[in-house]
Amino acid sequence: MYSYSRRETHYSRKQASEVTAAYEDAGLFKTAICDLMIELIPLMRHNDRQDLIVRGFVDRKTEVDIFFAGRRAAEVGPLEAQLKALMTRARKLASEAGARPPQVEKIRLPVRVEGAWRRSLKRDDSGWETGTYHFVVARWSLLDKAGNTVSFGESPAI
Repeated sequence: MYSYSRRETHYSRKQASEVTAAYEDAGLFKTAICDLMIELIPLMRHNDRQDLIVRGFVDRKTEVDIFFAGRRAAEVGPLEAQLKALMTRARKLASEAGARPPQVEKIRLPVRVEGAWRRSLKRDDSGWETGTYHFVVARWSLLDKAGNTVSFGESPAI
């Protein structure tokens, strides 16, 4: 039996200089690539790997986490800006009308995405494991302010 102290923990991650596009995509896109139309809401966060995770809806009702991971995370600036602008605009309109702030789930940005579904298991306090799905995005398209379709990302290199 092996024993590791915190200092001796083995890290299996490759150095950034050793990670190729094909190697990265093989880890991200382990299932079939598919095309979806999703609606993103302005609930965003970054994980410790600096991937952007946005809450979204598939078929207008199924709520999932949408991951913009790896080298594609560098291209999410315009998407983040558009989601923040949607939220700001909705709050401003509500304030001007004297209404309550809008529910964030009602503020949606339609986006066409190409990527793969991933399953993750979470263990609750009682020990039960629950399977959830999230979607890892390879390419995405959205409308800009002028109504033109703008695309980002690239097809998986696997």
